[in-house]
Amino acid sequence: MPRLTKKQARAEVSRLREEIRRHDHLYYAESNPEIPDADYDKLMRRLMELERGYGLAVPDSPSQRVAGEVAEQFNSFSHVIPMMSIDNAVDEQETREFDQRIKRFLKTEEEIEYVLQPKFDGVSASLTYVEGDLLHGATRGDGKTGEEITANLKTVRSVPLALSGGGRKPKLVEIRGEVVFPKSLFAKLNEELEKLNEELEKENENLLKENKKPKPLRMLFKNPRNAASGSLRQLDSSVTARRPLHFYAWGVGGCEGVDFRDEIEIYEAFRKWGFNIEEPGDCLGIDQAIEYARELEQKRDSIDYEIDGAVVKVRSRRLQEILGTTAKYPRWSVAIKFSPKQITTKIRDITVQVGRTGHLTPVAELEPVKISGIEIKRASLHTEDTVREKDVRIGDTVVVQRAGDVIPEVVEVMASQERGKKTFSMPKNCPRCEAPIEREGSFHVCPDISCPAQIRGRVSLFASRNAFNIEGLGAKKVEQLISEGILRNMADIFTLKKEQLLGLEGFAEKSAENLLEEIEKSRDISFERFINSLSIKHVGTRVAQTLAREFKTPENLMAATDEDLLRVEGVGEELAQSVLRFFGDPERRGVVEALLSQVRIEEQPEPSGKNEKIAGKTFVLTGTLSVPREQAKNEIERLGGKVVNSVSGKTDFLVSGADPGIAKLKKAAELGIDVITGEQLEKILAFQDVTSKR
Repeated sequence: MPRLTKKQARAEVSRLREEIRRHDHLYYAESNPEIPDADYDKLMRRLMELERGYGLAVPDSPSQRVAGEVAEQFNSFSHVIPMMSIDNAVDEQETREFDQRIKRFLKTEEEIEYVLQPKFDGVSASLTYVEGDLLHGATRGDGKTGEEITANLKTVRSVPLALSGGGRKPKLVEIRGEVVFPKSLFAKLNEELEKLNEELEKENENLLKENKKPKPLRMLFKNPRNAASGSLRQLDSSVTARRPLHFYAWGVGGCEGVDFRDEIEIYEAFRKWGFNIEEPGDCLGIDQAIEYARELEQKRDSIDYEIDGAVVKVRSRRLQEILGTTAKYPRWSVAIKFSPKQITTKIRDITVQVGRTGHLTPVAELEPVKISGIEIKRASLHTEDTVREKDVRIGDTVVVQRAGDVIPEVVEVMASQERGKKTFSMPKNCPRCEAPIEREGSFHVCPDISCPAQIRGRVSLFASRNAFNIEGLGAKKVEQLISEGILRNMADIFTLKKEQLLGLEGFAEKSAENLLEEIEKSRDISFERFINSLSIKHVGTRVAQTLAREFKTPENLMAATDEDLLRVEGVGEELAQSVLRFFGDPERRGVVEALLSQVRIEEQPEPSGKNEKIAGKTFVLTGTLSVPREQAKNEIERLGGKVVNSVSGKTDFLVSGADPGIAKLKKAAELGIDVITGEQLEKILAFQDVTSKR
């Protein structure tokens, strides 16, 4: 980029400040941001670059203060100790520069002890306790002055109204943390708001007929962070009480009557006092800190709240005091930013995808972009109604986000961009089998279960890791075998012959034998994975686990009545009907019976109480395990164990899979903690004896 004149730089700085202030207001005061965080960060970094390069920094610039505003409808609250922002590190180099600055300041070459915690993407709040009782609750606001929302914060069930635990309570302590909205419940909230709007629209029709003022409709939330902010800033605290908010403690502000030596002691106090916490990572040196941050980023999609980075803190409180702060940031902390999960791009076309349950999904074909290091070319538009509500057109510039391992989705159209002209409508016939499309609520569905697209989806899930785990039978191979007419359903997999494979593209003598060997190995399967493999609508890994535990055998599940299913905790009417329809369909039931004649359902041991090798023990999981990590965690907790994120002296087992975290292995070795493999963990979970390795 060519160097600007001072006049040009001043003009761009003025424009950037005005734009950033506008976005700050939209984000903090209205909970209605126009741009993703990644785009906002680019604006801020450009402003800071110009201010430094041309000597244009001024005290009231957005770059010189903590972003945020106090809403007019709430009383203001002054923080005794300012809630400062944390400086960002966007890559490893900047993280190492932070470490070098600390060492230069302390005049030491020794490795610094750090702790790491998730950087929550929620609403920062402070809770002031006097003699152990909650007296004030406030938002961060501008860092010095926030909004007093005590009544609303008291409705959050994970906020203790009084500090628990024995012993003397501090005379005063300000607990700082984050209010978050669970990702798993976010869609449900917007659905409830949509239903409420439908009722309001009907009511407004009558009001208009009577020449009365209509009632305002409820605004839908764009993401879980907005949902947390909007829920907390309700004038009616009963509305906040109905929202499933969670508070996680991450720091201490003002404190009288108790002294903490380090951050780990603070977290131990949080636990004793009754707060939700995320176990901090305890790291010696910046290399371990970076490794821990990488592991956290890899699993961010499996966590039920949004995180956008990892916060690194100097562990020692004494060293924190020596390091002090700048005008804006603590010198002893930095946030390692994760790759953005939202980004803008352009829609080239809108096509239709047919899923394994027959649902038709409009898909945006995008100009390729990278999110979290992964190239994104397609994004879900969910339903035709969604396309119309968001007014998405071919040629539009849109915000795209990636959540979990599912296909990315289009969040919104960029209103400031030139709009596309070509609109979209769902086809009247299935694009794969030409069957007439049917409507189920807001979904378009292909009713033909013999549709090649549905068969492909079902067989791909059937062969996947959470089901039969048939190595070598990926989506391309499945598509090939279906196209050749060799596979018509899942049961056909177990009747495959080498003669059918030889001669097909990609199959020689050895590769055909290898696939058949993998199929043979997969015939033994647990009941829960068998259920998950069947592609029953609304039945995923967790529901499959519940059904397997309740019904014990396929025969029991197939014979279950509506009453039997509804007695199971977590099973509602819609799920029960889906299971009944599945096994009541002669074709689907025939496939299941054919499978049962070809596979062996493993008998699950009936635990008599808690597994003594698990109960009361603390586990840390690292690397890729032989079973899905979430499944391992659930089973450990079911048997009375505990799973935490970081290795400490309280850890009993480090479970190490493929590509484990080096920092965790080193820490386990230093502390003499047992290291076991994923396979050994499976044996322990099955009540078998194993010999651990150091």
